[in-house]
Amino acid sequence: MIKAETIAIGSELLLGQIIDTNSAYIGRRLAENGIELVRSSAVGDHLEQIKETLGEAISRSQVVITTGGIGPTEDDLTREAVAEVFGRPLVFQPKLMSQIEALFKKRGFRMTENNRKQAFIPEGAIPIENPKGTAPGFIMEYSNGSVVTLPGVPLEMEYLLENVVLPYLRKRFQLTREVIQYKVLRACGLGESAIGHQIRDLMKESKNPTVGTLASVGDIKIRITAKAESPEKANAMIEEIEREIRNRLGILIYGIGEETLPGVVAANLEKLRLTLSVVETLTAGNISQKMASVGSHTFLQGFILPSIDSQKQFLNFTGDELNFAMNEPIKWTELLAKKGRDQFKTDLTLATYGKMVERLDKEEYWMETFYVIYDQDHFEHMEQTLGGELWMIRERASILALDMLRKYLIKNPN
Repeated sequence: MIKAETIAIGSELLLGQIIDTNSAYIGRRLAENGIELVRSSAVGDHLEQIKETLGEAISRSQVVITTGGIGPTEDDLTREAVAEVFGRPLVFQPKLMSQIEALFKKRGFRMTENNRKQAFIPEGAIPIENPKGTAPGFIMEYSNGSVVTLPGVPLEMEYLLENVVLPYLRKRFQLTREVIQYKVLRACGLGESAIGHQIRDLMKESKNPTVGTLASVGDIKIRITAKAESPEKANAMIEEIEREIRNRLGILIYGIGEETLPGVVAANLEKLRLTLSVVETLTAGNISQKMASVGSHTFLQGFILPSIDSQKQFLNFTGDELNFAMNEPIKWTELLAKKGRDQFKTDLTLATYGKMVERLDKEEYWMETFYVIYDQDHFEHMEQTLGGELWMIRERASILALDMLRKYLIKNPN
């Protein structure tokens, strides 16, 4: 299989001022065309470092795609680096210059002299005209491979990749045999290690397809990747492994691909024609924000009550009634849920409450968290002890609450 590398060029990447999304896009599209991305790297605007990184990539891989560093300023050094690595001079391309001038004129801008730099490419390189911007790319071929140099602006890079680079690579490497397909299953309710334990043999022993996990707070992605002669065969291989994973993890899997937990919850609410309100004391509006971001008409109201005083006011409680919060946290959470449903007139109300058990240090806590779903007939409860920084506890609690609601909707379809 053809192997590829990407090199993202620009000191702003190393400083964290922007995030490299280009390499992820390139990797996905290469895989769909039967080219395996084996390494991605980033390098600053330093000629010798770019040359070193580029030379190492050429020695390992047949396809090297660079993004960035082909603008008009002094710190745009990619074209110079490619030229020096191949021992070629930079040559002025009148056709590219005309294209750059035309674009400036079309957009109503005055072109400065330094833009002339962008019309130079290494001798012998294949020019790539850029109708979306003023930075043309180019392709430099070597004995068994190609260096493809593209602009760093994602819109321009994606256009040139789709319309020029991928057709070129398919022809250059006769990509008609093997393709790479993948599928992502999304799970929550257990940590990465616990989920990994249940599918550890698949992760360790499966060579094609391969299985891997990627974790974020409360959310686990399980990636299945297959190589085959056609997309249909690759997908069939993926489906077989997917069935086995689903058999083992069951209800822990909530979605696939780009589906989100709030989106799945909203879809189930819409399917059942139910409305939702949320009362949050612990989670500081996280649940409401997640549900509101979906844009579903099923989420009607979110109420944030960060203090005991705000909760007392919400419940119209005074005096000794406050003891509920200290001595019977589940009962307190039930009262919040019932008041929310009565006030907002929704089919369901989800309420959260947290009680600090111990302050571990300046920033970390150990908390008991409580969750209640209330419908017209009964309460559903859950308790969970969580530790960590406050933001992490809130995020985990939000996901636990939404996952509880997801499972409730599955169990109660009517």
